[in-house]
Amino acid sequence: MIEVEAKFQAKSPQVFDQIRSQKQVAGYTLSDQQSTPQQDTYLDTTTGLLTRNGAALRIRKKTLAYGNTEEETQLVTFKAQTEDIYTYTELEMPITDQQVQALLSGNLEKVRVQAVEAAVKYLKGEKVFPILHVENCRETWSLNADAGCIEVCLDEVRYANRDGTQSVQEYGVELELKAGEPAFLEQVAEALSQQYDLIPTFQSKYERGLRLLNVFGVKVQN
Repeated sequence: MIEVEAKFQAKSPQVFDQIRSQKQVAGYTLSDQQSTPQQDTYLDTTTGLLTRNGAALRIRKKTLAYGNTEEETQLVTFKAQTEDIYTYTELEMPITDQQVQALLSGNLEKVRVQAVEAAVKYLKGEKVFPILHVENCRETWSLNADAGCIEVCLDEVRYANRDGTQSVQEYGVELELKAGEPAFLEQVAEALSQQYDLIPTFQSKYERGLRLLNVFGVKVQN
């Protein structure tokens, strides 16, 4: 699957309050507010082999709310950057508790799903370990227009290193194109940035976390 998205850093969560109160972005109305807490664990080699090749392997625990009931799901995701700064290749699929434990132990050969098999091609036989933990209190809104549909995500993110001894928090807004042409997303992204004074970033949350915590000796930059 090809994922088309735009990301921004917010200076404070006050931006979220502004978006909630106005319920519009670039003149388009927002609807269908939902809360989707996420817990991510990223895996890589000790030398960052996946990272150095523009790829990431992630285990995600996500809680979905349906009225008064909640459902927890676990997913494994492989992502790789394309030449287009707005576009990623993404493979994502559900996995079992047993498969989660195999991944956390570095036993990728025991998890025969497409996302993991794609990651293995980058690893050259090296073992992976949990490298970064990301907790995201995500709030989503839907933007529906004749030109397309965009999911607007308000993210309150906490990054922690492998053993939890270091952590940092930041805020972000993410747009993901669900229907329509990439040009529509770019138009909305530019207007959003100006409307709410947001800072564009072309890094994934994984890349942000690595730099903010100086994992692999790489410092943060936009």
